[in-house]
Amino acid sequence: MENLPQICVDTTDAFMTTERFGTREEVIRWIKEVGIDNKVTVIISRSDTETGKRGRSNKIIFGCDKGGKHKISDSGTQSASKKCGCPFKIRSTPTKDGSGWKIDVKCGLHNHGLPDRLEGHSFIGRLTTDEKQHVADLAKRHVPPRHILLSLQDRYPENVTRITQVYKHKSVIQKEIRGPRSEIQHMFKLIEDAGYVYWSRKKDDSEVVREIFWAHPDSVKLLNIFPIVLVMDNTYKTNKYRQPLFEIVGMTSTELTFVVGFAYMESEQTENFCWVLEKLKELFVKKDMCPQVILTDRDLALMKAIEIVFPNSINLLCRFHINKNVGAKCKQHMVNDLQKTIDTLWMEVVWASDEVEYGQRLHQLEQACVDYSGFINYVKDTWLTPHRHRFVGP
Repeated sequence: MENLPQICVDTTDAFMTTERFGTREEVIRWIKEVGIDNKVTVIISRSDTETGKRGRSNKIIFGCDKGGKHKISDSGTQSASKKCGCPFKIRSTPTKDGSGWKIDVKCGLHNHGLPDRLEGHSFIGRLTTDEKQHVADLAKRHVPPRHILLSLQDRYPENVTRITQVYKHKSVIQKEIRGPRSEIQHMFKLIEDAGYVYWSRKKDDSEVVREIFWAHPDSVKLLNIFPIVLVMDNTYKTNKYRQPLFEIVGMTSTELTFVVGFAYMESEQTENFCWVLEKLKELFVKKDMCPQVILTDRDLALMKAIEIVFPNSINLLCRFHINKNVGAKCKQHMVNDLQKTIDTLWMEVVWASDEVEYGQRLHQLEQACVDYSGFINYVKDTWLTPHRHRFVGP
């Protein structure tokens, strides 16, 4: 032991015991529990089972997860390792008198410091069989991963799993359910099994799916009852393939919303939006039926597609998104003391009731921004001049 570095932690006393264990599993469980209590990550370095052949006997060799040496790959790629040749070693074998498994601490020393806590450790944080089943049960009920983690910590107080482990096990469950099917193949299966209305199209001369549009039968019924107002928007970077998820939402006469349908799209070009909107149009029972108002953000490709597919519909822009963008631009150009005043003047422009009031409110905003031409030019060129009729008014 003379070669040990200056850092030396002795855990011999913690693992010393005269207790006998009935099975191999009991030994493993006891040593790992003692390791967790003492902030030591114990792993099985070697295990053997007696088979009657020469040299084979029942034994388990335990070590520290920092034991052994880091192997440098032939590729020459630099990589980090937590291995530092820790000499910690415990041997467990059955007693000769048959009373059970005994534990023999060969070396209880560590040549490294021990952590203050084991939370987040990749090995200690592994889920047990019971914990995996608990995750699976909650995942089937669509419980969010953060709530699954809280449930695990509440049910198993000694659990030090991080949310990453929950996500990983959910991924394993999904792969088991999916089987040999790819993600898109499994999605088609789920859509068909649930009786959804759907369309898809592929790239020319290939099996690659470009777009897919789907809607629930109940959503189709609601759409035909309440076709007047539709809201359309994209969500970004929320899936493995980074494809935009296009969502269409309807509104009832009591101002409640309902989902009409979804679409994964290859890209956000006008042609892609036109394909989706044409499929939406096929959901209407009456061929001459169309939404009176369609609310979107300032997605020029989508707005152009609406003009092509639903020429009689009025395309309004979402004030929430507009105000958010204008507010962000205001912060870039204005000092803090002036931002609140500009926000108020802008809202007065947006809510102007007629042309006269609009002209007056815009003049007041221009006077307040006389020293900030970049901001007022952005407001006029991006929003007011081309799109005023889509969002200004009471």
